[in-house]
Amino acid sequence: MKRKLFRIAALPGSLAVLLKGQLRFMNNHFDVTGVASEGSQHNSLRDNEGVKTIIVNIDRRINLLADIKSLYQLFILFRKEKPFIIHSITPKAGLLSMVAGYLAGVPHRLHTFTGLVFPTQTGLMKKMLIFFR
Repeated sequence: MKRKLFRIAALPGSLAVLLKGQLRFMNNHFDVTGVASEGSQHNSLRDNEGVKTIIVNIDRRINLLADIKSLYQLFILFRKEKPFIIHSITPKAGLLSMVAGYLAGVPHRLHTFTGLVFPTQTGLMKKMLIFFR
């Protein structure tokens, strides 16, 4: 029985484009599931990469209510599915999935730094984004 690996991004296109071919390869060694917001790329992930997908909407902007909802949904998903590894690739998905994974007791939590937002920001927002990276 293969261990579960969840790859998480805010948008399914990030999984489909940035991880093209990687998900199919990793599926040989793990039971891979892509987790991302709604979008047509879920179909291509299933068809082209041969992995399962789960929709958890993750707003890329700061939206406290939506962020709390996404955090809760990720926590419930991780508690139910018990992945061995979660690995996120976009900033908001990274923040939410790492917190949810910690709270859910996921043993291995990884984030690959992509999609830097702070270089285009100024003032307090830039300082906050750098602090939380």
